[in-house]
Amino acid sequence: MRPEPKKRRGKRRWVIGGAVAFLALAGLGLFNSLASSDDHPRQGAEATPIMTPDPSLPPTVFAYFYYWYGLPDGTHSGALSDRPAEPDSSYENVAWFKKQFRDMNEAGVDVALAVYWGDREPSSDVGVANMGIAAQEMRAASEEPPGVGMFLDTGAIGQWPKGQRDLRKPENRDRAYGMIHTFFSTLPRSEWALVRERPVIWLWGAYFDIKFDQAFFDYVYSQFNADFGVRPYIVGEYSWRVSPSTGEPIAIDDLYLWGASLEGFRDVGVNVAEVGPGYDERELPGPGRSGRYAERENGAYYRRHFRSAIDSGKRFIAIETWNEFHEASDIADSIEFGRTYIELTRELVDEFRTAAGGD
Repeated sequence: MRPEPKKRRGKRRWVIGGAVAFLALAGLGLFNSLASSDDHPRQGAEATPIMTPDPSLPPTVFAYFYYWYGLPDGTHSGALSDRPAEPDSSYENVAWFKKQFRDMNEAGVDVALAVYWGDREPSSDVGVANMGIAAQEMRAASEEPPGVGMFLDTGAIGQWPKGQRDLRKPENRDRAYGMIHTFFSTLPRSEWALVRERPVIWLWGAYFDIKFDQAFFDYVYSQFNADFGVRPYIVGEYSWRVSPSTGEPIAIDDLYLWGASLEGFRDVGVNVAEVGPGYDERELPGPGRSGRYAERENGAYYRRHFRSAIDSGKRFIAIETWNEFHEASDIADSIEFGRTYIELTRELVDEFRTAAGGD
C-alpha cells in the first residue's frame, strides 16, 4: 500500500530578481541534450556552473506540461512508452486539464510550463484556451490551480524552412514573437505564472541551426511590454547563452540545462535545477532516435538527482517532465506507475522547501 500523500501547502508567489547578463565561458561547447519532440538533434560536450544562486528567491517547482494528446485515437496517441491513466487524455477535454492541475497541486508543482508549438501543432491554441477554462472553473470552485508559463518548444521553429530560422531578420523575429503573443493573448491573464510579477517565457534549445543575437531578445522584452504592459521573465536553455554568429553573451533572466531525465542533474545555470525520473526512447521510431535509456531504478534515480539539485542551493527546480509519455520521462498518473511519482515528488518537494527555507 502506498503511503497517504501529504497535503499541499499554501500557494506561493514565484519571484526572482531583474535580468542577468550571462557571460560565455571560454572553451565551452554545447552539451548532451534530449528533445521534447519526436525529431530532435543530439549535441555533445560538457557545460559547467556559471553563477551562484540567489538565496533570497523563494523555492519554486516547475514541471513541463505536454497537453498535445488527443486520446484515444487522435494526435500523439501512438508510440507512447508510458501510458496516461486517463483514457480520455486530450487537449479538447477541460476535465482532463482539471485533473492534471489537481495532481500537480498534490505533487507540489507551482508552475505548469505548457509546451507550445503554435501552428505546428493542432493542440496548441485550443489546448491553451481549454487550460484557461479549466483553471478559471477551478477558481470558481475555490480551488487554486498552478500558474501557467509558456514553454516555447523550438522544435516548431526547427520545422520552418532553413532560411527562415534566422531570428535576426525582422520577418522571422516577428513570426517567433507572434507565437509568444498568441499564447499570452489566449491564456487568461489571471492564470499567468508570474516571477516577480513578470510572466514566464521558457525556451527550449537553440538547435536546428537557429540564429539569434541580443537584439532578438531585446525586441521580445520591449514588444511584450508594449503589448501587455509588463516585462516578461525569460529563461533560456543553456544553448541560448551566446550568439552563434557574433559570439556575444546573451542577457536574459536565467538559464537551465535540458536533459536531466536522461543524464541526471548537472550543476549548470543560475537558479534553475533540472531533474527527471528516467528516460526511454527504445521503442520510438523516427530520425534522431538512438535507443537512449535511463533506468528509473524504482524511483532511486529520481530521488538521487532531486536531492543533488536540493544540495546545489538552486532556488527553482524544473521537472522533466510532468507527462511526456513518448519518452517515458513522466511523473504524472500513469498505467505503468500509478500515482507513485506524484507522491514521491511531493516528498522531495517538501525536502526542497525545507532545505531552501521556504514556508
